[in-house]
Amino acid sequence: MNKGFFKTVFGMLALACCGSVQADWGDWLDDAEKTGREWGEKGKEWGKETWDKAQTEWDKAKDRWEKLDVNYELMQAFGGDVDEQSALIGRFYDLKQPIREGAKAVHREGVVQKIREFDGKKWDQSVFADYYSPDVRLYAPYFYLPRCRAAYGPEAFQCHAEQGARTVAPSGWVVVYRGVVTAPETGFFRFAGMGDDTLMVRFDNKLVLEAGWSIPTKGDMVLGTKPSYQQELTTNKNKRAFYQYKQTPHWNTVLGGIPTGEVFKVKKGKKYPIEILVSEIPGNEFGFCLLVEKVKSPGTAPRGFFKPGESPVLHLFRTNDSTPDFSAIERALTAGGKDFRVKGFMEGPPFREDSLIWKADYAEAQQQGLFDSIFGIFRNDDTAMGKRKK
Repeated sequence: MNKGFFKTVFGMLALACCGSVQADWGDWLDDAEKTGREWGEKGKEWGKETWDKAQTEWDKAKDRWEKLDVNYELMQAFGGDVDEQSALIGRFYDLKQPIREGAKAVHREGVVQKIREFDGKKWDQSVFADYYSPDVRLYAPYFYLPRCRAAYGPEAFQCHAEQGARTVAPSGWVVVYRGVVTAPETGFFRFAGMGDDTLMVRFDNKLVLEAGWSIPTKGDMVLGTKPSYQQELTTNKNKRAFYQYKQTPHWNTVLGGIPTGEVFKVKKGKKYPIEILVSEIPGNEFGFCLLVEKVKSPGTAPRGFFKPGESPVLHLFRTNDSTPDFSAIERALTAGGKDFRVKGFMEGPPFREDSLIWKADYAEAQQQGLFDSIFGIFRNDDTAMGKRKK
């Protein structure tokens, strides 16, 4: 076995460590270490000079691995870059950085109007195609991130220069998730959730929840904080509820609690498209949660304001058996020598441990074309992972 062969093989290992992780992290690392040990023993036979070169390459690969491991911790609340068996796929956009000639950066109220345009065009992501999007797609099985600094969003999608991406300031960004889920039971359901600054859920091609400081469909950046708007949602006509919990004092005070959305009906085993948008506008604090409530009928769904102790513990909306790990979230918010926590950063509603699983179906979503824009299949999109299919 010659030195050229050794150099080639070890180079493959280093390249693997430098690329996006596309397999189970634990298994990948075990295999890499096993292979490294085997090659290390061979290296001793090939002579000190060759071994020294191999050790240098291994050190470089190990350093790169450790950086990737930090990125893995950072991604946890927005999803991982490992292709989950059942998850929704998310793509990040920075609306402050146009990438095409003639496009203009948007800020604050402009972000609200851009999201409003997006909803008006039935969630066609070509609306965001003029803006920078990193080559990272994250796979999320649930949506639950306690209050943190808004800079965590771009960081989770690896928008930092050392990874070869553009640096993204914490304001004016949007993440869109898409997929197809299978109803776990037959009956009536409604989502409940909160987003800072906004959370929108489109289920079966209909907007069924919009919550947060900003209400883009109304073109208002702070409408969600206005008591008159909150009261309007709880009327006999709208039949919404606001659930307050002792774990969410900030949302209770500013936003009336966690609002519910419109009631919809599903049939067990039937598949439904779902799309979720979260956005941060000013760039201060950020957080979101998405729960789901089963009700007897649209007419009997609870409405009004429910104080802590009166509010039901709802299901966490999830696509597999994963649930938020608060210790992992804290590690994520403090990884890489940075700290994205804010005072009371663990603020988030309780959820049922036996929460229903709305299993995601990749094949069905692909067939419906939901992933075309998630993976950046736009003409002349130089930020895309995928390429336009002929």
